[in-house]
Amino acid sequence: MWLLERLVPDAAANNLALAFQVDGRLDVFALQEALELLFRRYDVLRTVYYATGAELLKGVVPPSEFSIPLEEIDDFAVPPEGIEPALRPFVTRRFVFDGRPLARAGLFHHPDGDLLCLAFHHLDYDIISGTVLVEELVSLYGDIVAGLAPDEELLTTVGAFTEPEPSAASLAYWRERLEDFDPAGLDLSCGAPDPAETTMRGDQVVHVLSAEAREVVKQLQREVRAPEAVVLLAAYDLLLAAHGAGPDITVGSPVSVRPPGAPRTVGHHTNVLPLRVYVDRQENFRTLVRKTRDAYFGALAHAGVTVDSISELVPRAGSSWRNRLCRHLFNYFPQLGMTDFEVAGQRAWPIVVENGFSKFDLEFFIASAEDRITVNARYSTEKLDRADAQALLLRYEALLLSLGADVDRPTGEIQVWSEQDRAVIGAANDTAHEFDPPGVVEAVYRHARDTPQAVAVQHGDRSVTYRQIWDTAQSTRATLAGLGIGSGDIVALAAARSPELVATVLGIWLSGAAYLPVDPEHPVQRVTYLLEDSGAKAVFTDRDLGLPAAEDKPNLPLAPVAAADAAADAAGLAPLPAPVDQESLAYLIYTSGSSGRPKGALLPHRAISNIAADYTVRLRATPDTATLWMTTFAFDMANLEHYVPLYSGGRIVIAPDEARLDGKVLRGLIERYDPRILQATPTTLRQVLDHVEDLLAGRVVVTGAEPVPVTLAKRLLATGCEVVNAYGPTETITWCTWGVVPAGLGDRIDVGGPIRNIRMMVLAPDGRELPVGVRGEVCIAGAGVCHGYHGRSELNAERFGEHPEYGRFYRSGDVGQWLPDGRLELFGRADRQVKLRGNRIELGEVEAALLGHTDVRGAAVIVVGDRSADGRLVAFVESAADGDISDSLWEYARTELPRAAVPQDFIVVDTLPTNANEKVDYLALELLATTHQATHGGTGATDASSDDDLVNQLIAIWLEVLGRDGVNARTNFFTHGGHSLLGARLVQDVEEAVGVTVKLADLFSNPTPTALAAHIRQSRVLS
Repeated sequence: MWLLERLVPDAAANNLALAFQVDGRLDVFALQEALELLFRRYDVLRTVYYATGAELLKGVVPPSEFSIPLEEIDDFAVPPEGIEPALRPFVTRRFVFDGRPLARAGLFHHPDGDLLCLAFHHLDYDIISGTVLVEELVSLYGDIVAGLAPDEELLTTVGAFTEPEPSAASLAYWRERLEDFDPAGLDLSCGAPDPAETTMRGDQVVHVLSAEAREVVKQLQREVRAPEAVVLLAAYDLLLAAHGAGPDITVGSPVSVRPPGAPRTVGHHTNVLPLRVYVDRQENFRTLVRKTRDAYFGALAHAGVTVDSISELVPRAGSSWRNRLCRHLFNYFPQLGMTDFEVAGQRAWPIVVENGFSKFDLEFFIASAEDRITVNARYSTEKLDRADAQALLLRYEALLLSLGADVDRPTGEIQVWSEQDRAVIGAANDTAHEFDPPGVVEAVYRHARDTPQAVAVQHGDRSVTYRQIWDTAQSTRATLAGLGIGSGDIVALAAARSPELVATVLGIWLSGAAYLPVDPEHPVQRVTYLLEDSGAKAVFTDRDLGLPAAEDKPNLPLAPVAAADAAADAAGLAPLPAPVDQESLAYLIYTSGSSGRPKGALLPHRAISNIAADYTVRLRATPDTATLWMTTFAFDMANLEHYVPLYSGGRIVIAPDEARLDGKVLRGLIERYDPRILQATPTTLRQVLDHVEDLLAGRVVVTGAEPVPVTLAKRLLATGCEVVNAYGPTETITWCTWGVVPAGLGDRIDVGGPIRNIRMMVLAPDGRELPVGVRGEVCIAGAGVCHGYHGRSELNAERFGEHPEYGRFYRSGDVGQWLPDGRLELFGRADRQVKLRGNRIELGEVEAALLGHTDVRGAAVIVVGDRSADGRLVAFVESAADGDISDSLWEYARTELPRAAVPQDFIVVDTLPTNANEKVDYLALELLATTHQATHGGTGATDASSDDDLVNQLIAIWLEVLGRDGVNARTNFFTHGGHSLLGARLVQDVEEAVGVTVKLADLFSNPTPTALAAHIRQSRVLS
């Protein structure tokens, strides 16, 4: 078992406790004598260990030389939290492997009665030993207090039991049973990713199943003809699968491997059996129970094969300390533990003391008695928090109740939700609302009728009224009618932002047609493709696009906004034509496709009208509100800047393109027009914030379209503005959520909840709707969802679905989860999850971690090379510091991320490249990374040679393993293209070359030739 000690980073995690309290005082001298006799009786309790380098030497102290001191603690104070946490420091005090006992005894004097607590290292003890030791200790103590001779049997020395070597048949069983098992599939879709370094801290939550749930368990036992333990274990497997594990799952089940004729054997004789079950959600629970039962009894027949001896049968996943075979435990005890008992005539009762650690992500420790079933959820606090554990317990009970309703129902049809999940998500999606006016066209008509002289658009020195906009829209409508263009047709718009563009949009809508926004700066080839693919009947433009002439696709100039006509204002407007059909097409917009071929999303009027009306309310937009229009018209993010002011009767302030890049230009606009609402991507805000942050107090800044760094959000909040983090894919209108960033923002930022008439879901890969706190694909239903992709029926079938309650929905491809308050948190794109050298890595999470570095303004991470072989993570960062910060970034990243997720290259750039929609251009970064030769191996001498022969040896090994130039004495292996697999090769080469054992962990701590040389010399001295 010494191997476990070497792998587990915190030895206190291996400490176990045995404790009880009496309702009076214990005789200290009698207790000390009883303890001495008890420990002299068992060789295993006198077994000690000596640390010698990487191994532990084992020995047994003779009875005559062994002593277990009793520590007395007077006036023991019990805090409000209870006795158990007060005893925990005594239990978790580390044992030292220097020949001293691996046990300690403490007597705690308390006014309500004495407490005896024994702490053991698991190498000498397991929980099953506790019953035997308490019984014998109580007997010895009672005889000594009474002045009687102890039972002769209790004075007999018992040798340690040595478990027999496993049989060839058992080894073959496990080899076959675990063939092709991938432990990476055990991670849950809730909680946190694996930490870079573990402390193994843990906690527990206790839940008593309701009487109804207990009756269901009994019912299930009868229906599926299986023991209670198997029924509860199968439900646990299903619970894990519903939270992202599997479907190929192993759950550890601790069993005693004591000899059949000696069940009272003391010592550590517990094995953890990896029970492998495939949870097929097409099958019913009856079938799952059968498979679970077969796995359980098959494993019991081969329980003599220890975990350590078979762990090498499966690849390692994640942290080096983690059990390869199982990350979740199921521990079942019928009639668990001792009830009240007597100690020399005094009433006594057991006390359970947890050590505050967890070697597993989650353990269900189930104590079953006649009148209750108690589930103690022990969990790693590095993976789950208390709310996660409590939610899992509540869903476990809800799952049992659902299974009782129909045991033959396919398990995939069971919604593993608690009542709290239903309440939270139901409230978040309770968004139904009707707006008046129903749409943007109707709103503009009312403004033109009621406040015709109100300014609708400001563009430089021009101020254009609602009446002028409306009249120009009518002119455009007439032009289109003359060309025979009307309902159902597409009209392209390729022009800069201007009052004429605003009026032309309305004119197209009045004609019954829809518009296609085209960026006039795009290459002719792309513009031509969009026009041909969309079937546009005409093109409104403000320039020569260089397109080939086509009679059926005339290039039309935007109608100039007419001068104000006071007489016409006085006369009023003609009645509004027929109301706009909110289900009819409003615009067709193209987005990039994974195949490289742009795809066009068809957005109805209801989508635009809904966001315009909803955000008018949320932004508190009034006719006196000015909104800055900075976003390119061909980027759907512009919808807020364009349509919210038109709906509310406010002013659109058109900004030149330079305002997105030049903070000085933006500052001039804010000072001149005083807009209260501003919108920009995080990339834009990082570019301009230095110049405008003192002008933002009292304004509303809406941002989104890409992950918002927490550091940026906090900086915006510090200006005194209101920050809104919004979310919405192109296929579901610009923004589907509203998330006001709180003033006390922590280290995570969410996107808020759905706006009016929008419903959100988080779906598992198999289409199940997921509860609170479980990660999955964010899907959107309701008013914002588009009609689909133009001419892409195969893609429509893939990306759109039908919900029984919410109707048509869109699969976003974004990973997110519901928060307990009904808001949504995003984790990046599902398609940005990569598997590199057997490790699953979320590139978005790596970026988020790097953005926590004080010198990083922006970060983008990509994979370069073969992901199955020599692929490496390359991080591009915008730095706020002077000089090379690669080493600093690597040091920071290794404390925040698992080793496999730490980038191998850090490339500092002035500005991250962006695409036309102002998002990070990852394709451009991939091109840059493939041609970039990393020269960030450290500072100092540029000559690879050194005056130190050992350093020169290591430099040569660095060059050979990395296959790169530019290596010197200070080159960081891991920021020069090295990763864990190359690191394993390097430490082998170093050991062969210098004759000193070097571990991969040593290389992580000493990643340069100079540092590793110093470590090697120190190792030689110590050896």
